[in-house]
Amino acid sequence: MQKTGFGVRDNKKIQAERKKSRFFLITVYLVVFSAFFDTHAQMPVLSPYALSLGASPFILGVVIGSYSLFNIVGNFAGGMLIDRVNWKLPLFSGLVGVAMVLVIYTFAGSAYHLTLVRAVHGFMGGILVPAALASLIGRGQSSVFHRSRLALFGATTGLAAVTGPLAAGLIANAYGYHAVYYTLAALMFATAIFLLPLLAMQRTEYDHSGYPSISLRFLYDNPKLRGAFIFALGTMGSTGTLATYLPVRAGLLGLNHVQTGMLFATFALTAIFIQMIWPGFLRGFLRTDCRGCLWGQLFLAAALISAASLQNIGCLFAALILFGTGFGLSFQGMLGLVMEGSQPGWRGRAIGIYFAFYSFGAAVVPPLSGLFWQYIPPLFPFYFAAAAALAVLIYGKKTVANVDVSISL
Repeated sequence: MQKTGFGVRDNKKIQAERKKSRFFLITVYLVVFSAFFDTHAQMPVLSPYALSLGASPFILGVVIGSYSLFNIVGNFAGGMLIDRVNWKLPLFSGLVGVAMVLVIYTFAGSAYHLTLVRAVHGFMGGILVPAALASLIGRGQSSVFHRSRLALFGATTGLAAVTGPLAAGLIANAYGYHAVYYTLAALMFATAIFLLPLLAMQRTEYDHSGYPSISLRFLYDNPKLRGAFIFALGTMGSTGTLATYLPVRAGLLGLNHVQTGMLFATFALTAIFIQMIWPGFLRGFLRTDCRGCLWGQLFLAAALISAASLQNIGCLFAALILFGTGFGLSFQGMLGLVMEGSQPGWRGRAIGIYFAFYSFGAAVVPPLSGLFWQYIPPLFPFYFAAAAALAVLIYGKKTVANVDVSISL
């Protein structure tokens, strides 16, 4: 049977919409990859770069911590911008702002200058990441559709965590610290240029005629959002502590830098795998996002205790697989809670505050873990972070029990 003219036109329209959707997703995931690649790529170079500029151990901590502190401020600002304007402006301005700051890194003449640059970098990054997530959670699609996008969001961040430090280490060894920042800046500028056609063609999804005035208390009183905020503290507190002290633990067991890098890769690749199978299998098995978070915190705590207490190198790799499983479960569970616990008119602020708690956990738990270790040497930082994850599990379980009375581990 021959197709009618209307049928041909409809088919062409469907094909055009599919191409547009693919371009949208490719572009947004490129932004997500670039944003997290930038963050993780600096792990192997920032400390030695700061030390080369004369940073003392205390100032080194200030340099690193200033990013997280101002990242929180950027998260709040980005969330408000998303709701008041749309996700386009913070997404593009965040990319360009981060790119410019990355160039300024190379002009730092002292550790104090580097602290200021890190603060601005944290602020601009805090605007960028919530906008990228908000662009993926559109209006009108099913929760299954959203979860498949969120799974790719998590997998993309994991891929950046694997490739970023490796690429930066290779570039720094061959061409020096400045080359790393120039390369990252070029990546961000190129991504911003690639984003321009999408911004021109993408319709604004929010109705801004009404900008509901909501408070932090209003958001925190929402059980699903409060659960996501609480679990973010435990997840990033654990992950930040792992990133800070895993090289120390690996060194005590006699591992070299390459083997330590393999440990980080083991964690990241496991987290990617868990997040990819989350929407199609794991969430159906666990039945709720809350259970994903609860099991995630339990696995994170068990992995940290195992990594701190077991002396076998093979057991350390097994602990990192367990940690990656816990991170993947918790991360996807938290994203699901934010999506289901917010409404389009104020979802931007919910996402912004979620990432603020995310940054706060990474900024607070690692130094506290180190402080306890300094005064109580047998208490390796992993033990404190594990205790924090278990505390989050207990408090989080009470919180999400208001959402699903059948919640149990």
